[in-house]
Amino acid sequence: GLSMLTLVMGLAAALGIREASGLKAEIKWPNDVVHGGKKLCGILTELSLKGNFVVIGIGINVNTEQFPEELRSRASSLYRELGRKISREGTAAAVLAEFFRRYRRFLETEDLKLLREDYDRLLVNRGRHVRVLDLKDPFEGTALGISDQGELLVRREDTGGTEAVFAGEVSVRGVYGYV
Repeated sequence: GLSMLTLVMGLAAALGIREASGLKAEIKWPNDVVHGGKKLCGILTELSLKGNFVVIGIGINVNTEQFPEELRSRASSLYRELGRKISREGTAAAVLAEFFRRYRRFLETEDLKLLREDYDRLLVNRGRHVRVLDLKDPFEGTALGISDQGELLVRREDTGGTEAVFAGEVSVRGVYGYV
């Protein structure tokens, strides 16, 4: 449940950013919001200590003008991508509206079945070559999209079979750079 909610928020953030700014934000699985291979947004999902509520934290680089040297190749902001200031309040409102819309759909099935099509449409990894850095069984293949549970479906290069990769277990890297 928790990992799926993170994907719901990632989708909402990409859609809200698109709506508020016009920037064609995309998703790097599982929940990075990116543009031009650079990260625009960070999302952290935690279960409360008693386990009875979830906290979803989201940080969007809206009007950040400069990034430290070591982040410049990997991080950006709406301002840097578009060359103009964007309303922080408008961005927050759009992302929250999208989140509640998508969260209602999530509750209907308690998985991502009704959100997969929208998610896959924005998935920057889709159709791309990826390297799955699983300690027990690393492999390379082509990302196809997500499962109803939010796993990344990867067609293996070696066997031709499709594997469902779970976000908590492995790291997925594009062979060429960040995405």
